[in-house]
Amino acid sequence: MNNENNFRIIIIDDNPAIHQDFIKILSARVTTPDLDILEGQIFGNEHKFEELELPHFQIDTASQGQEGVLLIKQALEEGKPYALAFVDIRMPPGWNGIETIKHIWALDPNIQIVICTAFSDYTWEETVRELGMSDNLLILKKPFDTVSVRQLAAALTKKWQLVQQARAYTAFLEKNVQERTSSLKSALSLTRATLESSADGILVTDNSGSVVDYNQQLIEMWKIPKVIMDSKQFKIIINHGLEQLKKPLELQSRIKNIYRNPKEVFNDLYKFKDGRVFECYTQPQNLDGQIIGRVWSFRDVTKRVKLEKKLHKQATHDALTGLPNRILLVDRIQQAISRAERAGSAFGVLFFDLDRFKLINDSLSHQAGDELLHKISKRLTATFRAEDTIARLGGDEFVMVAVDLDKNKSMANIAEKLQSLFKQPFYISNRNVFITASVGISLYPQDGKTANELLSSADLAMYRAKELGANQFQYSTPEMNKLARLRLKNENELRHAIEHNEFYLTYQPEIDLITKKMVSVEALIRWNHPKKGIVLPLDFIPLAESTGLIIPIGDWVLKTACQQNKDWQDKGLPVLRISVNVANYQLKQPDFVEKVRNILNETGLKPEYLELEVTENILIANPDALRVIKELKKVGIEVSLDDFGTGNSSLSYLKKMHVNRLKIDKSFVNNIDVDRSDEVIIKAIIDMAHGLDYKVLAEGVETQKQMKFLISKNCQTAQGYYFSKPLNAEEFEKIMRSSKLLPPPV
Repeated sequence: MNNENNFRIIIIDDNPAIHQDFIKILSARVTTPDLDILEGQIFGNEHKFEELELPHFQIDTASQGQEGVLLIKQALEEGKPYALAFVDIRMPPGWNGIETIKHIWALDPNIQIVICTAFSDYTWEETVRELGMSDNLLILKKPFDTVSVRQLAAALTKKWQLVQQARAYTAFLEKNVQERTSSLKSALSLTRATLESSADGILVTDNSGSVVDYNQQLIEMWKIPKVIMDSKQFKIIINHGLEQLKKPLELQSRIKNIYRNPKEVFNDLYKFKDGRVFECYTQPQNLDGQIIGRVWSFRDVTKRVKLEKKLHKQATHDALTGLPNRILLVDRIQQAISRAERAGSAFGVLFFDLDRFKLINDSLSHQAGDELLHKISKRLTATFRAEDTIARLGGDEFVMVAVDLDKNKSMANIAEKLQSLFKQPFYISNRNVFITASVGISLYPQDGKTANELLSSADLAMYRAKELGANQFQYSTPEMNKLARLRLKNENELRHAIEHNEFYLTYQPEIDLITKKMVSVEALIRWNHPKKGIVLPLDFIPLAESTGLIIPIGDWVLKTACQQNKDWQDKGLPVLRISVNVANYQLKQPDFVEKVRNILNETGLKPEYLELEVTENILIANPDALRVIKELKKVGIEVSLDDFGTGNSSLSYLKKMHVNRLKIDKSFVNNIDVDRSDEVIIKAIIDMAHGLDYKVLAEGVETQKQMKFLISKNCQTAQGYYFSKPLNAEEFEKIMRSSKLLPPPV
């Protein structure tokens, strides 16, 4: 019932009067004299009714047991069960009370039942024997006491209500427990699945060292027998693991620290005797701020460690020879420096380069060159001590760091031993190959206090050994280092000059000695140094060539000269051919001819107004120069051979070149009227040029005598201070307008 004080009661009795009596007793009391008399006759006059506040009872009646059972069944189906049933013990002709109660309890074992019986009916023992002992059963002897009936109804219905509430609450608790149990089982299942799905071996212990949980991966990784795992003891399990480690004391020490400091967290690598490597991570397990145990995680990182080792070797070793590379070499030198500082000892660096190695690559193949490098590295490592680092920097450059030097072990001894290794041939490409090495030596600390300084000093000494003829060793000297620093300073200044446009061109006329007219002009570069002032080409062009900076400088000179000549032509000034010097490095550029063609297109200058000057030594240094000269001439550009007579070219080369003009070097011109042999050489050059149909120009003419001599020998053109010094563009433009070049006759 919805109302806590509303209860359903059923009266099962074959006497309708009894029905009415129960209804009257259990309903709200209406006091009348007649009713009091009737009650006295039924229940006895000696009892005086006391007022009793009763719950509200909904009372139904039945005359037979079968009828009562049907009503109880219907009430259950409707969800409005009876709390209490008063059942008469004798109800002929149908079921008696005992039979009726059996059927009632078969339907609703929770209903409270009061048996109404006379003293001559069943005894309590008989009743219990028939119905069994139950706390839902009471016997009410006739005649009834009104107050007793009321108290009994109130107590039993309240009891029924409390039982119902207790059952409902118990059902609620059971449901709650089931749900939480299911949730806990699900969480435990998830935890177990997580543990078992992990690639790591996991072990969980409590503070006493007992094993709380683990996964199968742990057993497989550590190869733990079942008997050890069944012990559930951390010490027994970990001792089994320690026996498999290369260095068990490391892990033992960690475990001891944990006992001293339960909060400790660590992550370490441990190597096994069988080659495996495990990563061990452990941390305390906390609950509500308290440490309740510890979690251990073991990960097999063997593949990762091997890969890292392989990658480290690749990063620090040369792929071809397996020797340390520059990265590892610098580290070894730094270690040697630290060791030398502590011990007060010395060590040396040998920088050696193979002589004529390029010839091996060019003549036998690069594969043969690689094979040679590999065999050299094998011979080196087999000869020298393991503590002496031997590294390959790249190409054919090697470095050796010789440590712990003493009186009996000088760098000269080591260098001689090193060079002796090359006395025996190397068998490659089905032949014996001989090769030598040039060695440079630097010593710590006098030649450098850092790895880079020591390498740089040894490198300079090695180049000095090559300059002196190769196949020898040279020590680093302060003079070498000073020159190297100066060279670096000059190189940086040269780069600064390119970036900040510190170069400019001057122009020197070239004169026809017969007509005395200007026929061409040579563009000459100058460097307006911010501190040194005007720097001539002789002082910076060699450095530009050795550093490769001649390429951007040469491009700028060529473009600026072409543009200037076109500007003069556009102003209506005399049309001249402009001559530009070209370095060997420029001719070696595969796109040089195309670059010249593009500059002519950009500036609008026709090819016939450009002349490129090359030196005769280019023919020796650059075998491809002849092809480039032919392509330039196809474009329409004239080519002249500058400083002729000072180089090493042969007449056969001269025949092949097909240049337009020879320029006699000023060193011969300066000796006119001074050295008879030089005059003979000049005449021979002029006659040879005419014979080959080349034009001739004499450089460096400074006197009238020199000019007259050249005219007498049929030299066509000349240039020099006798006619004009090199001028800037504005000054040269004035000369072009006035045509005043020759000084008055002396």
